[in-house]
Amino acid sequence: MNKKTLIFDATNIAEAYRAQRGRSGIYFTACNVLKELLDVDCFDVSLYSGAVYHKDFEEFIRTEFGRDLKIYRGNKFGSILLKLSDLDLFLRKSKLNITKFLLNVFVRKPLWFVGQEFKLPHFDIALSMAYVFDKKIKADKKYLILYDAIPLLIGEYFPSKKHWFYNLTEYIKTKPVCKYFAISKSCKDDFVRLLDVNPDDITVIPLAANNKNFYHESDNKKIMAARKKYNIPADKKYVFSLCTLEPRKNLIRAVKTFIEFIKKNKIDDMVFVLGGAHWGEFIGKLESEIDDLGKYKDKIIRAGYIDDADLAALYSGAEWFVYTSQYEGFGLPPLEAMQCGCPVITSNNSSLPEVVGDAGIMIDWDDDDAHIAAYEKYYFDNKYRTSMAKKGLTHSKDFSWKNTVDIIIKTIQGEK
Repeated sequence: MNKKTLIFDATNIAEAYRAQRGRSGIYFTACNVLKELLDVDCFDVSLYSGAVYHKDFEEFIRTEFGRDLKIYRGNKFGSILLKLSDLDLFLRKSKLNITKFLLNVFVRKPLWFVGQEFKLPHFDIALSMAYVFDKKIKADKKYLILYDAIPLLIGEYFPSKKHWFYNLTEYIKTKPVCKYFAISKSCKDDFVRLLDVNPDDITVIPLAANNKNFYHESDNKKIMAARKKYNIPADKKYVFSLCTLEPRKNLIRAVKTFIEFIKKNKIDDMVFVLGGAHWGEFIGKLESEIDDLGKYKDKIIRAGYIDDADLAALYSGAEWFVYTSQYEGFGLPPLEAMQCGCPVITSNNSSLPEVVGDAGIMIDWDDDDAHIAAYEKYYFDNKYRTSMAKKGLTHSKDFSWKNTVDIIIKTIQGEK
């Protein structure tokens, strides 16, 4: 029996690989879904990348996924555009705005326009991890993953209409012949309500945390080594938070209420560790708020980007994990924490109840008193904290990338 041909849009993988950053939840979702699709060997999978990437991207794919895959580039002038893009990276750090303008108008855009004539073969199935399908991609069935409706719900965080999400909303409004996968029921409900998508056209696919990076680390030497690497004092307990440092994550409230918690209870053996990359426009405000904490400033440790190899140790070594976000399409970090045996405190909104269930403390994201009470519950009740850690470990087993991709495959094959 001949396999169905499937074109997998790996644009966001290529973008993150080239820039060596931007490894967001969408990136990890794309990588894990692709790995599972290749493992079950249901389809003849090819990759598409609309991004301009380095020539060794093929080697990255071979190493990361264990096989050679056909990669279709979005433009036949990719090597030329790559050099121009590299020049852009340099020019962004300079003040040569006129040069950038001329480069874009007279070189890049004409080449890109001509490149649109580059045709791809017809496929049985097209699967996009986030972006709207390139017009060159032709397929009998098209499926696109929906992550969240944040720009529609909290628009002040996304003032620029150039954000890729707005291309998605305009695409959806055209009522394309396309089916969708939503990463939570909450996410599905938002798109049905806000963009009038037929609920029958959206299938829910809960995400997962992979076992390679997220597990309970019981080796105290590895935990102590990770603590030292990220400047976490060896003689202090620590609360952990891992996410992109941006306004929606509610970090300023989480930090301020932590300080109130240790002031109120005269606690001197704890610090708050902030892990993750950041939005440039937000980090200044966060740093200003931390400066205002005066003598308590040293209680906040900015660990920055956390290497994959250190994730399990830092989650496992924490007293508890805080993720009281204003809104989430899914919320992978709390699931990662639970899978590492770390008790969690999360918000009771959007998709987070679907992810955490009764395996964590859930509070209103904007309630300062509830934050402090949650901190006190975990700090003073060791038996409760231990029981919640065990409950989280058990609950996290309900999620796996195999289950995620099984739903995708059954949906594509038309199974109920």
